[in-house]
Amino acid sequence: MNGHRPSSPGAWRHTAAALVLLALSIGIASPSFAQSKSKKARAEAAAAQASQTAGASSTTTETKAGHRTLSLSLKQLGAWSSIRLRGVDANRSLFFTIRADEVVVDARLKLAYDYSPSLIPELSHLNVSLNDRVVSLEGLPAGKGQGNAREIALNPRLFRDSNEMRFNFIGHYTRQCEDPFHSSLWLSIADVTRLELTLAPLGGAGDLRHLPAPFIDRRDLEPLGLPFVFASAPTPGTIKAAGVLASWFGTHAGTRGAQFPVVQNELPAGNAVLFLKGGESVAGIRAGAGSTLAVVQHPTNPRAKLLVVGGANDADLLRASNTIALASRTLSGATATITKETESAARKPYDAPAWLKTDRPMKLGEMVRPEELRVQGFLADVVRVNYRIPPDLFTWRSEGAPMRLKYRATRLPTHHSSAIAVHANNSFLDSIALNEPVKHPTDGTAAIAAPKVGDPSVRETAMMIPSHTITGRDQLQLTYNFDVVREGECRNLPPDNLHGAIDPESVVDFSGFPHYTAMPNLAHFAKLGFPFTRMADLSETGVVLSDRPTNEELSVYLSVMGRMGESTGYPALRHDVVLASEVDKVSGRDLILIGSANTHALMTKWADKLPMVQSGSDRKVRETPRSWRPTYRWEQRDIDSLPNPAGSLSITDVGNLTLMMGFESPLKSARSVVFLYADKPADLRRVTDVITDFERMGQVEGDFAIIDDRSVQHAKVSETYYVGSLPAASKVRWFLSDQPMLVAVLAALALLGIALLAAKPLRRLLSRRKAG
Repeated sequence: MNGHRPSSPGAWRHTAAALVLLALSIGIASPSFAQSKSKKARAEAAAAQASQTAGASSTTTETKAGHRTLSLSLKQLGAWSSIRLRGVDANRSLFFTIRADEVVVDARLKLAYDYSPSLIPELSHLNVSLNDRVVSLEGLPAGKGQGNAREIALNPRLFRDSNEMRFNFIGHYTRQCEDPFHSSLWLSIADVTRLELTLAPLGGAGDLRHLPAPFIDRRDLEPLGLPFVFASAPTPGTIKAAGVLASWFGTHAGTRGAQFPVVQNELPAGNAVLFLKGGESVAGIRAGAGSTLAVVQHPTNPRAKLLVVGGANDADLLRASNTIALASRTLSGATATITKETESAARKPYDAPAWLKTDRPMKLGEMVRPEELRVQGFLADVVRVNYRIPPDLFTWRSEGAPMRLKYRATRLPTHHSSAIAVHANNSFLDSIALNEPVKHPTDGTAAIAAPKVGDPSVRETAMMIPSHTITGRDQLQLTYNFDVVREGECRNLPPDNLHGAIDPESVVDFSGFPHYTAMPNLAHFAKLGFPFTRMADLSETGVVLSDRPTNEELSVYLSVMGRMGESTGYPALRHDVVLASEVDKVSGRDLILIGSANTHALMTKWADKLPMVQSGSDRKVRETPRSWRPTYRWEQRDIDSLPNPAGSLSITDVGNLTLMMGFESPLKSARSVVFLYADKPADLRRVTDVITDFERMGQVEGDFAIIDDRSVQHAKVSETYYVGSLPAASKVRWFLSDQPMLVAVLAALALLGIALLAAKPLRRLLSRRKAG
């Protein structure tokens, strides 16, 4: 979060060389994506893109009978990696859901596991259960501890809307008294394990009251791929109406991610959203008079539905989209006519529903459900608290954010090593002793520390969340580690009634920090859509498209709006959409530019501002204006995170570049521009893949990022500017921290002034002493 300044120029030479090699490799190795000339081929491509959205580790295939096969990895089922079970009786549960409009007709668990070679086969086994029904008992024979693979058929009747799959390991290494925590007691379920489900659609009439279902289901584990269909080339007003709706779908898709392929005058094979204006029609489907909404059956696919948004003009379409975004729960029936605007209150900066409040302390009970703060058992699960905070919090030279943690745990007077390990984003913060001994005030014997305040079962401690762990999308991890007292053979059994809970009244406080950060910074955009999401409704954002936007450019725009909705938890109701020739209409806003090849007029108009300039077949990465900096600045590495180039970089004969560029707006100072660009329109889907993949988005940094299908390379190119404001005292300290020579000059002047002021009184005093 600390603001960063440009670093020493020489640090970028290696980055420049890497960019040259990367760009050349892109030009040689990247595949081209030919666009089919037929409408049918374009529709099929959109359907394929919808079913294979970015970042998905699952695979979906359609069968001839209209069924689909869904393959889910352990990670999608809730495990971060392979599952390691340790102890005499260890278990782990995974939870998953089934869409409301589908039913399981066939299911198989492809299980891969390894286990300790020291286990006694007749006493050890792996128990697999589904919704409390045993589905498999896997023996653990001697000599076969590695590379085990099983395919287990699961009864479809056992599946529900919400399901629990449990792996229970029973292990023994001796027939005598044994240590339940012996190193020989382990079994590991490999991360290649997959659950394969064959799903059949359930019939049913469309109804607006079920929105966002069936287009997105809260029980679905897959990323959302939902095509948007236009009868003809849409106008900016129609595009904005689609963007509002895409942002609303993004809020419901959540961290699964959402992509929105665009098709014109052709229906894709599955679910889709159809925008119709005036007398337009697609595949015989027409909208009703006025501003209307309808859920209709797909004309060629009995298992698919279409959400039809209709209106006589752009204003009608926007009214219908706003109604869904703000009042979908009030809709019912297959069709609805919207007769008046749905009003929304004006938003305040940083008030996004998905973000923590930064104007007051926040309770953990406001961030997660209370039941998520409770654990039980000797090997208890980790309590995880996810939270989002504005990425422009100015934490420079601070200890971090204060946290007051209240907790409970089973009292174990003789287990003095029991503790809670506290981590933030996997960075260790502290270890809290659960049974810290204190001296008795009279006889000096050890006793368990008494609770400090309130509920006698609640303890409390204070700590800081360091500033270096604050990234925007963060997670607090609290792990109960219960001690085992070694008392001798057959006496090391832990209690079976161990419980721990973090009190929902625990508090974290991010309210003491001003909002001020160095820009441009694409990491802020990739993680939380900042600075555009500073206002949850994007009321300070303008989207600039090429004068004749392609379907690929429109798809990127819709996917970006979906990401904005996911980041804030609120639809993008007040952003503006203009063409490049009308950019002056949004001159006072932060801008998102989307374009490909030379179709974007601002590529030429703003050539002297872009980090990369194209002249014919040559690419040139601009040299940052140099400014004098003291070479002995000892704090430089604490503030600078990315290098600046020492000179210009030219790239020739490259035709497959995909870029994200950030720079200050040429139209208004302290306003930001993010330019999403690709040489070929089809390659813009690389941008969509990155911003909707919550693993890859962390690779985006700096202000100049080159994206390919597997990696993201970045550098710091543009001149630094700052957004936000600081208190007067902090602003002076922040300015002087980078001006040691100025500080020295000011100190000398101050000393000279003091000397001049003191000279006359000192002379008078000296004269009196001489006279005396």
